Amino acid sequence: MKSIFIAFLLFFCVSAFGQDLTKEQVMEDLIQLKEAIEEFNPALEAYNPDFQSSTDSLFSTISTPTYSAFEAFDLVSQLCAFSNEGHFSLGNWEDPVHSGFIENKFEYIPLSVKIADEKLWVWLDLSKEQKLIRGHEILSINGMRSSDILRKIYLNTPTDGDIRTYAQRTIENNFSWMYYLYVDRENRFEIETKSGSGEIQKTRIQALTREKHFENYAEYYPNRARAQEMEETDAFYSLEFEGLTSFLTIPSFDRARVEENDINSKRLYKTIFEELKQNEIQNLIIDLRGNTGGLNEFADDIVPFIQKKPSDSPLLKRTISWEGKIRNYRFPKASNLAFTGSIIVLVDGRTYSAGNTIARYLKEYGDAIFIGEETGTRYEGFAAGSKQYVTLKNTQFRIGIPRYHITFDPSKKQLTSNRGLLPDYEIEPNIQDLLEEKDLHMEKAKILISQN
Repeated sequence: MKSIFIAFLLFFCVSAFGQDLTKEQVMEDLIQLKEAIEEFNPALEAYNPDFQSSTDSLFSTISTPTYSAFEAFDLVSQLCAFSNEGHFSLGNWEDPVHSGFIENKFEYIPLSVKIADEKLWVWLDLSKEQKLIRGHEILSINGMRSSDILRKIYLNTPTDGDIRTYAQRTIENNFSWMYYLYVDRENRFEIETKSGSGEIQKTRIQALTREKHFENYAEYYPNRARAQEMEETDAFYSLEFEGLTSFLTIPSFDRARVEENDINSKRLYKTIFEELKQNEIQNLIIDLRGNTGGLNEFADDIVPFIQKKPSDSPLLKRTISWEGKIRNYRFPKASNLAFTGSIIVLVDGRTYSAGNTIARYLKEYGDAIFIGEETGTRYEGFAAGSKQYVTLKNTQFRIGIPRYHITFDPSKKQLTSNRGLLPDYEIEPNIQDLLEEKDLHMEKAKILISQN
């Protein structure tokens, strides 16, 4: 269950995009998409009973005679976001609003950002001008205030419920092309920034192709580029020891990564918790930051090893398909290797999907303490699993709709609706913390351990 912009269209009807779409064509596609979401997303009524009124409101804005492919995609994205569910796939790198990136036909803003205090900050300047200063606040781009830029992209980003952190981390990872899709397709940008001392500066940069973005990244930030390559080839997990404390990092449950490393979830956890027992570990810090999920068994199969007490319910979880088929997952017995020490879990907005599920289990059954920011997936349940792909008749956009509702028994530890897992200790780094690359999550975990 990776991020929301992964699955894409393999067919493109040239005639449909040789000219603008009519109002009637756009409306026909939006109605087709609305009906498909209502048919295939079994969690729709549970998490957004106002879906009908939201779509009616959107449809009432369809008034101009013609729409470009980008304007149509904007509306399609908004409609998907109304479902209050993040597990959508929007479009295809081969469709007319995405293909130009890969083919180096689109020139877009060469800039990455950080979001802190609901503000945009310069992070990596990939422009040829090299005049933007990392850590300066972005006040506006081409006259649009940063707050309005964020508001516009939020509107087009499907997320679970009222969870803002997942959208923020997604925008940070994909700002340049999301800006192109949803905000501005100019080839020159005037960026107004403010320094830490309050000095206002206007900087002009030119748009660049994807290929040039990558070339400049490798040239301007070689250490980061190498570190990223190493991260992509890292082992499936890491387990380190420091006295009576162990540090377990699980960055992903992605199927490709599982198969590449030939990992079996039950054997994996047996190996890990045997090592913890042999080393008489008393404190376990589990780092789930950036774990956007993947195979569900990697969440479910840790439960026997982290149980502090038997569950009050015979069920671990339940899934409901788009066809109404229900499958119950029985609560497993505790392993003789079950960890009895204290558990601290580090999370962020990209602790998502199955990454969020394992966090939930650790909170419910492992009495874990959580440090970080609100996780990216709804605590009480979400729609995920396989997707139903629908190709819209006129735009030919291929949209993936989640079609399994994963739900849990009501929690006694977190009584929320449409929110992610809320940490016990919230971490909100400011821009200076980010610039200094402070790991405030880990610092807080070590303080808690020393206090105990």
